[in-house]
Amino acid sequence: MIRKTVSMPDEMGEWIAEQLAKGRYSNESEYVRDLIRRDQENQRKLENLRAMLAVAEAEIEAGQFTELSSAEEIRHLFDEIDAEIADETRSEQTRTG
Repeated sequence: MIRKTVSMPDEMGEWIAEQLAKGRYSNESEYVRDLIRRDQENQRKLENLRAMLAVAEAEIEAGQFTELSSAEEIRHLFDEIDAEIADETRSEQTRTG
């Protein structure tokens, strides 16, 4: 395992101490590792989002899209998106326990 020394402002050190006092983490290293894991996950999500955006842009340029013209159509689309997100969230929670 690699050891690192990190310098930070007092406010950040106090924040970490508060998180430990709340019992969320057993030590500072655990807290930092959790932050890094979250950052890694956020980066993966951002990369996936960028890839999806590139695909969407290519589809739009190729004329492969549906134009929505009413508020009802837009609401319906967002309802479908919300349902997909809820399904993905439930699946992810089931996998991670």
